[in-house]
Amino acid sequence: MATTLNDQRPRYSAAELRQFTAAVFRAYGLPQDDADLGAEVLVDADLAGIESHGIAHLPWHPGYAPGLKQGIVNPNPKITVLRDSPVAASWDADAGVGVVIAAKAMDAAVAKADATGIGMIAVRNSRHFGAAGYYAHLAAKRDMIGMATCNVPAIAHAAGGIDRVFGTNPIAMGAPVQDDHAFLIDIATTTVAGGKLEIAMRQGKRIPPGWAVNADGTDSDDPEILRKSGGLLPLGSRMETSSYKGYGLGLMVDILSGVLPGMGSALFVERGTLAQGQWFAAWRIDAFCDPAQFKADMKRMVDTIRATRPAPGHEAVLIPGDPEAIARAERSVRGIPLDAETIEQLHALAAELKLQFPAAISS
Repeated sequence: MATTLNDQRPRYSAAELRQFTAAVFRAYGLPQDDADLGAEVLVDADLAGIESHGIAHLPWHPGYAPGLKQGIVNPNPKITVLRDSPVAASWDADAGVGVVIAAKAMDAAVAKADATGIGMIAVRNSRHFGAAGYYAHLAAKRDMIGMATCNVPAIAHAAGGIDRVFGTNPIAMGAPVQDDHAFLIDIATTTVAGGKLEIAMRQGKRIPPGWAVNADGTDSDDPEILRKSGGLLPLGSRMETSSYKGYGLGLMVDILSGVLPGMGSALFVERGTLAQGQWFAAWRIDAFCDPAQFKADMKRMVDTIRATRPAPGHEAVLIPGDPEAIARAERSVRGIPLDAETIEQLHALAAELKLQFPAAISS
């Protein structure tokens, strides 16, 4: 988790960052509602301490301002429903802004679940969708179980191989808990998300062993290795430490997010198009058991686990979702910290669009 009490970086109001981000989206032609929604998703990642998927992407990532400027991201997509049933649908997103398309797709999955008990939406031809956990959490906040996945251009080696065959391909799941924040897991199926290397580059740091390799498969500590024909390793790092599990999960995500909606594996998507596939699901708990009992059982489980003994060097045992809840509570009060490079890039974007980037509230 990025948030610490001794973090000395300049901090910014979440509300002002949302307003700025929405103004950027509006400047590139998004309707106001879509601009507000996209801003909400991006800044929420920063509130949750997920700096690899937040506002830092806005000025430079091709899925956001540069892609909108170049015309490879569509500010006014015409979503086409390719197939539809009471419980499932597949969409073509018409190259729309991924964080907006994804939020709408999860809302559609929740609506189907509300009507039938389960809902699933598979999306093709979308763009970068930010932090997967945001969408799983949308279902959990409505007393459902939610899942979200997306496929990403191949930047990771197969277990036991030295060629790139799959992307970071995240999986997220959320579930409600009685009198507590939701259980929320959001993980790349590679050792780390590619955004972790971006953070290391911004902060001038090397990366730990086991994250990435050179083109020949040897270990690398270079955060720029993906630009030098290297690749990430699957979750588990090496065959000896079960990398075949992360590799298999990554391919599973590629099937759900790419092959299922008819886009095909990300292996065969032209990289410059930024096309991404996504898959969302929501389950209504009362289709399976009593919701109150489910949430009470969840509470009993998470509290029992939190009470277990921490390993040496760790203060406490956490539940998936705890780090994000801690970060959200702290950053909602103290503001969102941003790296110097991100601040510089956001100021440049603001100047280009004749907008005003907000002033820091503390440093």
